[in-house]
Amino acid sequence: MKKVYFIIIAVFAFIYVIYEVRQRKFSIKESFWWFIASVVMLFLAIFPYSIDWIAKKFNVSYGPSLLFVFCIIFLIFINFRNSKKIAEQQEKIIELSQQVAILKEKNRR
Repeated sequence: MKKVYFIIIAVFAFIYVIYEVRQRKFSIKESFWWFIASVVMLFLAIFPYSIDWIAKKFNVSYGPSLLFVFCIIFLIFINFRNSKKIAEQQEKIIELSQQVAILKEKNRR
């Protein structure tokens, strides 16, 4: 019965990402990794012992700990990408504000 709940959660996550993209609140490019995450969630919900098999391949004794490591790596990757985009946007804002200041000064003269 627990398996059904996890499948429902994974399908809901996938549908929610699609909904956000269709509402133009989330770009397709940005949603790619969340689509992958929801597919992995669905796969693990359908085949729950696959994480134990993967853990054996990585020589990890406790399978769920490997799942947590993968989740942490995924979130760090997303955080790094977002930090990089924020830094790029800050540079563009500074450049645009400088251009506006120059144009205001030219217009004032």
